[in-house]
Amino acid sequence: MIKKLIKRLLPLLIIGLAIAAFIYMKNSKPVQPPVEVKEKVWSVESQVLQLQSRTAVQTLFGQIESNALVKAAAPIAAVVEQVKVLPGDEIVAGQVLVALSAQDVAILMAQAKADVADTQAQLTLQKLTIEANNQRLIHENKVLDLKQEALQRAKTLLKKNLASQSSVDTAKEALVRQEYVVVGAQLAVQQSGAQLTQLQARLAKAQTTLQQAQLNQQRAVVRAPFAGRVAAVNVSEGDRVNVGAVLVSFYGFDSMELKAKLPASALAQAQQAFTQGQPLQAFVGNVEQDRLVLPMTRLAGQAETSGVDAYFALPPQLHAKRPGELLEVYLQSQAQTQVAAVPYSALYGNDRIYQIVDGRLQSMQISLQGEVLQDGKLQALIRAPELRDGMTVLVTHLPNAINGLKVAEVQ
Repeated sequence: MIKKLIKRLLPLLIIGLAIAAFIYMKNSKPVQPPVEVKEKVWSVESQVLQLQSRTAVQTLFGQIESNALVKAAAPIAAVVEQVKVLPGDEIVAGQVLVALSAQDVAILMAQAKADVADTQAQLTLQKLTIEANNQRLIHENKVLDLKQEALQRAKTLLKKNLASQSSVDTAKEALVRQEYVVVGAQLAVQQSGAQLTQLQARLAKAQTTLQQAQLNQQRAVVRAPFAGRVAAVNVSEGDRVNVGAVLVSFYGFDSMELKAKLPASALAQAQQAFTQGQPLQAFVGNVEQDRLVLPMTRLAGQAETSGVDAYFALPPQLHAKRPGELLEVYLQSQAQTQVAAVPYSALYGNDRIYQIVDGRLQSMQISLQGEVLQDGKLQALIRAPELRDGMTVLVTHLPNAINGLKVAEVQ
């Protein structure tokens, strides 16, 4: 009986023990603390704004040019006797660059002098001829008067029956012949006068040719009219050149200038500055004390869709540059008031920055007023009605920047 009872209760006892073990193990397991969700904080750099008056600058890329490149050409056909310079040499005023053969020049000079002397001799001879023709005309006129008197005497004697008709006819024939001789003498006087004028013109032409030969003699030796640099040498010693062949090209240091494309948006300001007598200026160099100023001298006569070419004078410190070299300059515009300078990393687009308020970002619309060179780096000049002195703005460029994003400023 007891064995039957135990046999029946044993399964129930095992089940109870299992339930008790389960309850014990459940109640004795370790308790996990609740998971706390924290908002991510982004570490960023910031800047405290200072509103002030600043002069905006604009970066321009220009090319150095010379507005007075001299191309010295050969005045005569001659042999090149001397070449004293090479491309790139610096030259001083009066320095000999290239010289043509002195013998070639001397031959042309001698020919010009001979033409003048020959024409002068012909002119002297013509004056003697004119004088002789005038004397002949006077003589023939006197003879004509005598012939006329002879004819009158013959007619008078005929009326008195002291001479025959044939004597009258002979006197008439002699008068007609003398009149023809006088006409020939007058023609000789007129022709000699015209020939004198012709010879005077020929002498003037010969004297002009002589002056040209003297001028060519000077130009046969090419001298530098100013200090500058040789751009190109087109001949060598011994070359035979024709009239007009370019011998050497050079330019003066004062003719060097920088040509840069000025944006169309800056054209009105540049023109206004010229009208006021205060042209805009550009400068080279990042450090204030090392800057070189390049004043704007003029604007191009024609504009393009991309802008208009502006020309800047080069200071003596940049005379070592060559035409064709590229140069980066910063164009100064008029002063801007109530603007702040921020790094370009602070800009989102061209019209938005983020202010840091109580550790969170808050966007602000701004207008870009240009750029300024500060501590050797270009920064953007911004303006907005909401900008205030002491305002803290985000300068770390966050791709996920939105309003309300939590940030922590890095000191």
